[in-house]
Amino acid sequence: MEKKLFGVMPPIITPFKNNEELDLPALKANFARWNQTGLSGYLVLGSNGEAVYLSEKEKDAVLAASREAIPADKILMAGTGQESTRATIEATRRAAQLGADCALAVTPCYFKAQMTPPRLAAHFKRVADGSPIPILAYNFPQATGVNMGPELVAELAEHPNLIGIKDSSGIVNQFSSILQSTADGFKAFVGNAEVFYPALCLGAAGGILAVANVVPEICVEIYETHRAGNHEKARRLQWKMARLAALVTRIHGVGGLKAAMRMAGYQSGGVRSPLAMPGAEATKELEAEYRKVKAG
Repeated sequence: MEKKLFGVMPPIITPFKNNEELDLPALKANFARWNQTGLSGYLVLGSNGEAVYLSEKEKDAVLAASREAIPADKILMAGTGQESTRATIEATRRAAQLGADCALAVTPCYFKAQMTPPRLAAHFKRVADGSPIPILAYNFPQATGVNMGPELVAELAEHPNLIGIKDSSGIVNQFSSILQSTADGFKAFVGNAEVFYPALCLGAAGGILAVANVVPEICVEIYETHRAGNHEKARRLQWKMARLAALVTRIHGVGGLKAAMRMAGYQSGGVRSPLAMPGAEATKELEAEYRKVKAG
């Protein structure tokens, strides 16, 4: 892959309008704003994009619209993970045809008790073998109940088409071990903004962060100030946005993220059932924290 993987990428939301229909004009309007920031790219059809609730036709439409709206110098990473290896390969090939630069594949999890390290290794290697674009593994044990340990990740990193991982576990010592056990060319992204700065200190390539949908400038500033060696400022920025990051992920989920995006002037719409938007008290909490972050 010619483009370099680095920096901050939001796992973008999928806007919906009335009756939970796709709102592609709203998606493109969001990209128009995001593109004015220092974001290095985007994850399309990730967990925060409610990809598990989209049909294959809808996924293709979102990818096509995203490719039209994303500049050539920014990464388009497509979420293509499915429960079967065969379906993941098919989804990845479709994403490549629609212009994705690389793909992110989450661990299969329905038969989680049988997803042993050897079976996961075989799955990801087959996906990488069958993919025309580079693959990153996605570790999200809070949602899947499946955790990819450092030994498994180190084995995957030896495959030439398995180029990185998004680790959303938030387990800093595990992330450190992953970095220690993989070669320099393997790109480890942190997916939990609450530990973004610590992950950068350990050597993360960047962050794929839900809160970057809402406050991309602050997330990019943390990355850039860390790279510049201004660690005191980077720490202050991390503490500044940490609570908002928690609210739009583990506390209020995708509904909270979409509510915060509305506060920031983005077009998000509601969520697709059975998810729900936050109630009045949660919305009030989100608004107070958002205003606090923006106030500096």
